[in-house]
Amino acid sequence: MKYSAERGICMFAYNNDQLDYGHFALVAAKQAKTNLNQPVCLICDEGTWAWLNESHDKADVDKWIDEVVITKDKPETNMRKHFDSPYAHFVAQFTNSNKHKVWEYSPYEKTLLIDIDYMICSGFLNNFWDMPGISMFSNSKTLTNEEMAARETYLYDAGVPMWWSTVIMFDRSDLSKLFFDTWTHVAENYAFYQYLYNFPGKLFRTDYCVSIVVHILNGMTPGDIINDFGGVPLMNMMQQDDLVEVRGEDWIFLVNNRKEEWKNILTKIKHTDVHVMNKRALHRQWDAIMGVADE
Repeated sequence: MKYSAERGICMFAYNNDQLDYGHFALVAAKQAKTNLNQPVCLICDEGTWAWLNESHDKADVDKWIDEVVITKDKPETNMRKHFDSPYAHFVAQFTNSNKHKVWEYSPYEKTLLIDIDYMICSGFLNNFWDMPGISMFSNSKTLTNEEMAARETYLYDAGVPMWWSTVIMFDRSDLSKLFFDTWTHVAENYAFYQYLYNFPGKLFRTDYCVSIVVHILNGMTPGDIINDFGGVPLMNMMQQDDLVEVRGEDWIFLVNNRKEEWKNILTKIKHTDVHVMNKRALHRQWDAIMGVADE
């Protein structure tokens, strides 16, 4: 197969009636290209791509997105509860059941797959392009450098460790092919694996899928078949947190105290990649991140 580039970044985006994923993809692409200097491919459906081009200046779309792959996969119903602070929430379709197909959709020989809410603010991930096989984050921290809750660390109380599908770097090796083939199998038999691994909830989570895949490929024992970005944790802004200001390279958050939710901690990060899980907070700061001047 002929690839369009040796290295590149992919992301999936499927709009729903509550969230404009194409809008988020454009700012994620801007952050990725600015800090990693690699081409970006958007994987989406016809409606998301059409609305992105209708609702944004064509020059901006062309500047930040180099290629597009239009999919015709039938989305599975997957309703997700989103938060915007501890007190406001809404429910929206979360289309992610075809994420494992990035193996066939990516036009690149070496691919960095990121979620559209993963804001790349540094060149950290450029250190891993030459790492063979699959790389993902195996641990995570909050914005205040605290451990994540148990449900985001293990599949369940006595379950296997969580790996995050938020960021995946992969090559075209046999191991990577086996990884995505196994992911396909787990995704297609999700109800069985939920019963087998006893993880909770009705939401289809690709984090659970890849965690099971890693467990299988490691021979059902702890192992190191998957790279973990040097042990550096994934930094998560939780949905109950708020992104209150983006001032150049300074990103300023209000981090909610989980035990005393009326308390919020003012936190600033700089040159740090961050998973902005509160989509509406990301939407509010979209112009600032894109560098759009106030009228």
